[in-house]
Amino acid sequence: MSYRPSPPSTREEGAYAPVLRAIRAHLVLVAGVAILAVAAAVLLETSRAPEYKATAQILVSPVSNNGVYAGLPAVVTESASDPARTLQTATSVLESSAAALETAGQLRGHWTQKNVSEAVSVQPRGESDVVSVTATAGSAAEAARLANTYARNALSLHATLLSREASSEISQLQARVKELPPGESSGSTQIGAQLTALSPAANGHDPNFSLLQSAPIPTAAAGTSKKLIVLLALLAGLVIGVGAAIAIEYLNRRVRDEDELLTMYPLPVLSRVPSLPRGTGQAVAAELLPPTVNEAFRTLQVQLPPALLDGGRAIMFTSPTPGDGKTSSAINFSLVLAAAGYRVILLDFDLRRPDVARLLSARADFMDLIRAGRTLDETLVEVRSAPGLRVIGATAQADAIPLLEAVGRQLPELLRSARELADYVIVDTPPLGRVSDALRAAMTVDDIVLVTRPGNTDRTELQHTRELLDRMGHTPTGLLVIGETGAHDAYASYGVEAAPEPNGRQPLRTGASAPTGRMRSDSSSGKPTKPVHHA
Repeated sequence: MSYRPSPPSTREEGAYAPVLRAIRAHLVLVAGVAILAVAAAVLLETSRAPEYKATAQILVSPVSNNGVYAGLPAVVTESASDPARTLQTATSVLESSAAALETAGQLRGHWTQKNVSEAVSVQPRGESDVVSVTATAGSAAEAARLANTYARNALSLHATLLSREASSEISQLQARVKELPPGESSGSTQIGAQLTALSPAANGHDPNFSLLQSAPIPTAAAGTSKKLIVLLALLAGLVIGVGAAIAIEYLNRRVRDEDELLTMYPLPVLSRVPSLPRGTGQAVAAELLPPTVNEAFRTLQVQLPPALLDGGRAIMFTSPTPGDGKTSSAINFSLVLAAAGYRVILLDFDLRRPDVARLLSARADFMDLIRAGRTLDETLVEVRSAPGLRVIGATAQADAIPLLEAVGRQLPELLRSARELADYVIVDTPPLGRVSDALRAAMTVDDIVLVTRPGNTDRTELQHTRELLDRMGHTPTGLLVIGETGAHDAYASYGVEAAPEPNGRQPLRTGASAPTGRMRSDSSSGKPTKPVHHA
């Protein structure tokens, strides 16, 4: 029975896993946005002139509405039904343009009536009987001086206005007293009480307002502290940076790394193949493969040994997305197997884009097999640079559907014949995430190797590949992950440059390592048979 790796435990992705993955993938972006936000906050705070606020408090004492002050329109009377309205009326009385003009004249300098009105705010203080006069200025002393000057002027102007109104009302009352008939004591008494009540107001006493507290000089600038602003800017930058990273991850359909790959499709990783530099051509012999690549496919071969019974082991290579490296992987694996002494047949079933025969410079076309009625053994062409490897493929055609249908119908019989002729039958198929051609081969092979390349594999196509295979009841044997891994591993070059043997012979290189089994010949036919494996 063939060895199959046990599947890994299913990975559960937490609610915050995508966010953490986005932050790790775009850490420079997140940090850069946060630094820019902090720098902007520091720059604005440095360039912004400090502002100081000072507040004077005025006590409001509305008089009772008993008719005594009926002749004084400027007086503030209490309203039993709406106390808040009374305080609002008092505030509007103190918020005087005349007080602003008087204050500007006393302070002089750059102060004008408009500047004072903009710098001074008169507001009721909660539900109390206090009105606050708050002034804003560029220095602490100036703010306190402005608030106190305005408060005094507002009180003085209101007291002066009440004095004029009270004096006028007293004159009218005195005239009425003279007009009273002799002996009219009740009317004279009432007017006398009113005159007594109005007399303080006429002398400059304000029954409504009094300065409760002068504005002290503030000890610190107004507004939020610089440290808090910088901290808020840092938090805002982090939020914006993380949001941008998540948006990029959402728009980027590529699988980011191996962890995300295994989260989406939890399969065993059979081997990891390092990426080759750009422009590197397809090797046509195992000796031409880089040692790390050669060793990666040797690792894959160890996990997929030849079948113990008669018939070769059929292995299908497919991928979710074009460009994942399935064709190169199928060719390289075939080269490594052939170099190890195995009989290998490589079938190019990617008939929409056949590349195997062209890359290996071996012309062998399925059309010859179908039209000429030849057998598979007669049609296969051996790769001159890799003895033991025989190939059959196709030439690119404008419409590959007819050939695909013809080969697809004969595929089970082709694979059966190939198993009798080889130890390994490698089948290169189209990307399963794009077209479903590979499903025909999946039903007749022993193993499915899913080739993936983080940074290239499309998430949607990977999910589609999994759904197709699940519906057909096929589970891939495992993943072949293409990408640079272990570049700084101490074992990355283990055994690549071994010392010469004592007899002067060079040791076997990793690129042309000793076969895992020796070929033996059948004495009757002289044809090679299966390798003899040793423990």
